Amino acid sequence: MSTLLDEDERALRDSVRSFLDKKIAPLVADHERAKTFPWDLLPELYEFGYVRGGVPESAGGDQMSMMMQAILMEEAGRCWGSLRTTVNVQGMVARVLAATADEGQRERFLAPLLAGKRFGWFGLTEPGAGSDAGSLRTTARRRGDGYVVNGSKLYITNALGCDFGILFVRVLGDDGEDLGVTGLLVDSAESTFGVHDIPHMPLRSTTSCELTFDDTFVPAANVLGEVGGGLRLGMSAINSGRLNMAMGAVGLSQACLEASITFCQQRQQFDRPIAAFQLVQQMVVEIATLTETSRLLGYQAARALDAGEPGRYECSMAKYYCGESVQKAATLALQLHGGAGLMEESPVERYFRDAREATIPEGTSQIQILHMGKHLLGHSAMR
Repeated sequence: MSTLLDEDERALRDSVRSFLDKKIAPLVADHERAKTFPWDLLPELYEFGYVRGGVPESAGGDQMSMMMQAILMEEAGRCWGSLRTTVNVQGMVARVLAATADEGQRERFLAPLLAGKRFGWFGLTEPGAGSDAGSLRTTARRRGDGYVVNGSKLYITNALGCDFGILFVRVLGDDGEDLGVTGLLVDSAESTFGVHDIPHMPLRSTTSCELTFDDTFVPAANVLGEVGGGLRLGMSAINSGRLNMAMGAVGLSQACLEASITFCQQRQQFDRPIAAFQLVQQMVVEIATLTETSRLLGYQAARALDAGEPGRYECSMAKYYCGESVQKAATLALQLHGGAGLMEESPVERYFRDAREATIPEGTSQIQILHMGKHLLGHSAMR
């Protein structure tokens, strides 16, 4: 795929891959076992464009092309799923802040986020509001110089490791009138709320949290953008989030391919390497084909966004195909490794678990199908 990248893009890919292989990859196994994450290493990654890449230079970011951001996410996915999802969420928070925060909020939240001194969660999903983000029920009512929040959020990535977050609530007027979904900046130093990790199968070095709000006070100065403008705010990062998920899946497929090639060349059965067996070659070739076709769709989506096109169709297709394909690639890789692939000491055991996540966040595969169906047929199956 090097022929599809220009010189600068190839240089970025090579440099970030080298750094991840040398500095991050050796740490993965220990952190996975301990279910911890090396937050202190993130600022070094930001120097390559992680998190800062989607932020304009005027707001303190690197203002990188979507193609370069896609390359970064692919390499993160190839190295470690927990790293990919962590930088993805931090990037989403950074983009929303850069687009909407006022000067005071930028100074308090965005600048330290881009410096790796603060970390933020993205609080949209609720027990009854996942794909249908417009049906969220967490509420906020005006009280004095702020808002009182009640409700809960679910599956909020890394909320235990972050010191602030963007919380999406439904603001109610004094008479109970619905004033619309609104974004609030919730600072752990000034607002009290519950945070509980939910044990989960993939991405073991991240937390997936339930947040509970019981008359939690949030200062009015922490309203992000306009009251009632939160749903648009939450959806503003949807294309980049889907593309990042897709490219992370491409990187994971690439990791499955590399691990399979190495193992099959080394593993001996019947007095020869299993790489010489026809059915083994068939499985390896299928992983390679899934990886290359996924990468092409991801690149196409990134180029569409860089060309100024809406890109929603392209990003949905990439998210759908790459998410489904990486599950097949990981299943084949585990099969090729046989019993060894079932052991936690094997990286493909982690690849298999992490791959299963790829079809759910940022819109399930089924939601992507409905978006693409509406685009192609002109009729919505949802509303």
